[in-house]
Order: sequence, then structure tokens, then C-alpha cells
Amino acid sequence: MFGVKRWVAAALAGALLAAAPLYGPSLADTLRGGTAMAAEQVETRTITVTGQGKIMIQPDVAYVNIGVFSKGKTANEAQTENAKLFAAVEKALIEKFGIAKKDIKTNGFYVNPEYSYPDKGQPVISGYTADHSIVVTYRNLDKLGQLLDAVSKAGANRMNGIQFGTEKSEEYELQAIEKAMANAEVKAGAIAKYAKRSLKGVLNVQQHGVNNDAPPYYPMAKGESAAADGASTSVQPGELEYTTSVTVTYEM
Repeated sequence: MFGVKRWVAAALAGALLAAAPLYGPSLADTLRGGTAMAAEQVETRTITVTGQGKIMIQPDVAYVNIGVFSKGKTANEAQTENAKLFAAVEKALIEKFGIAKKDIKTNGFYVNPEYSYPDKGQPVISGYTADHSIVVTYRNLDKLGQLLDAVSKAGANRMNGIQFGTEKSEEYELQAIEKAMANAEVKAGAIAKYAKRSLKGVLNVQQHGVNNDAPPYYPMAKGESAAADGASTSVQPGELEYTTSVTVTYEM
């Protein structure tokens, strides 16, 4: 009887093993599934283009670099004279043009000895110079020429240059990016059309930064008074250029 039970158990185990493939994927099914997935991946087609964006804007701020240069027999004398001239320049900026003190920033202050060179012997100190330069942030560009004339009359004898810019950089950067994306879409659409396909959507975007072209403008040479002959200084801000590019990958 025990022999019969062992024979029945062995028969049942064999039947289950024989039926096992019916309840799981066969090797052939697995291979067919992998082939289908590979084919689906091959069918995903993409196109990558680079779009350019550029906008031209009017500057809305000027950074005016001016200074006061003075001489004296001693360092203290040179520095005292410099402080006197600078006070007059600062007064003109604040009282005549309403410039806030936070918009007047010192970017250099130096007191240095001057030397004379005799035919024989070592150089000797003949005096001292003091040089105080500032950067003024000024937003009323229509009166920029008048400001230059006023500070020159007040005692500024260093006109180091003007840098035009904008205080709306973020807004203009976004506009340039928007143009670059639109340009990329036009390019990709044209290529897809000739390939007899259509764009399905954006898969990836890479932006390559924003550049703005704001060269300095030098209205006069150092020590030169723009209003010496009675003429008013004329300053032309021109335009600023914001450019950017994007690389976009589309599915098609």
C-alpha cells in the first residue's frame, strides 16, 4: 500500500512539472517581447536644433566714472585739497541732480609721492598727488550731458568713462530666451516637414547663457573740461543687444 502512495505522489509531481510552462512565459515569448521593445525604441525619432534669440533695447541707466585729482607739497596738503574739490562735486550731484548717496560709490582713492630726477644722485620726493574716483549711477539719461558739465565745473578733472546698462536685465533675458525657443521651433518644424514628419513635443532643452553688449563710452579725455568753450556735452547712449541660444531636442 505504501508503494501505491509513493507511485501516486510521483505521478502528481510529474504532472505539475509538465503543466508548469502553461502558467509562465516561455523562452520564445520572452524573446518576442524583447524584440518588440527594441523595435519600439527604434521607432522613437528625434531632431535636435539650435535656436538664436536677439533683442535690441534702449539703456535706462548710466554708470559714470569720474574723479578728482589734486597735488600738494605734502601728502596731507594734497589730500585736503582733494577732499575740498570732491565735496563740491558731491554737492552738485546731490543738490542739482537729486542723486542719492547710495548711488555715489568710491571705486578708488590714492595718495602717492611725486619724484624729481636730478642729473646726479637718487630721485627725491618733490610733492604728492591725491586721486579720488567714483562711479555715479544715473537714470535720467536725457540730462547726462548736463551732469558731466556740472561736475566738471565743480572740480571733477577726471572723466574716466561711462558704461550704459539696464536695470531690467532679467526681463530682457527672458525675452531673448523666448525668441530663441521660437526660432528653434521654426527650424525644427521646417526640417520635420521636409522629412514628411511632424513635431510631437520637446524632449530636452539646453540654454547657453545670455550675453549683453554694453561697451563703455568715453566722452572726453582726462582733465578736459567739456563745457570749457560754452558748448554742452552731448552723449548718445545707443542701444544694448541681448543674445542667447538654446539647443532643443524634439520628438517627431
